[in-house]
Amino acid sequence: MNFHTHDLTAPMPAIINMPQEWLLHPEEATLRADATYSVGVHPWWTADNDIEALLRGITFWAQHPQVVRIGECGLDKLKGGALDLQEQVFLIHVELSERLEKPLTIHCVKAFDRLLSLHKQLRPKQRWTIHGFRGKPEQAQQLLAAGFDLSFGEHYNEAAFALCPPTRRYRETD
Repeated sequence: MNFHTHDLTAPMPAIINMPQEWLLHPEEATLRADATYSVGVHPWWTADNDIEALLRGITFWAQHPQVVRIGECGLDKLKGGALDLQEQVFLIHVELSERLEKPLTIHCVKAFDRLLSLHKQLRPKQRWTIHGFRGKPEQAQQLLAAGFDLSFGEHYNEAAFALCPPTRRYRETD
């Protein structure tokens, strides 16, 4: 299964991440009957967008039966809006994930320390998966020990991939 893709025409089985336009204009979206989706506000979108409209969009879509995951959401210290805004938006995703009992797909760049701290503080019941993981084995081990799952795209550290148990490891095309 393709754990995470932005390709609306991806072959199934796959989890398609809903585009920003579908959050802003749900009435214009057409879901594929054979597809499953994830929905979230990417941290990059927090820079120059109507956050309230995006949050209304995820709230609308998150309850849809074809939406199987919340996210892609997270923290990115290199791109996106202010980190405190990214964290506020991320926490809304966590609440939605817990309330709807749908796991979380996370985008994280240079903010793993904060993400680990939030995970420890919040103690979520739903699975949190780092998508597009490229880190070293030591970082992979730290995340796995904290309860995270990992998803690997085209580029990844082979040693990190090898140490991740198959039941907690996913493949994606992003």
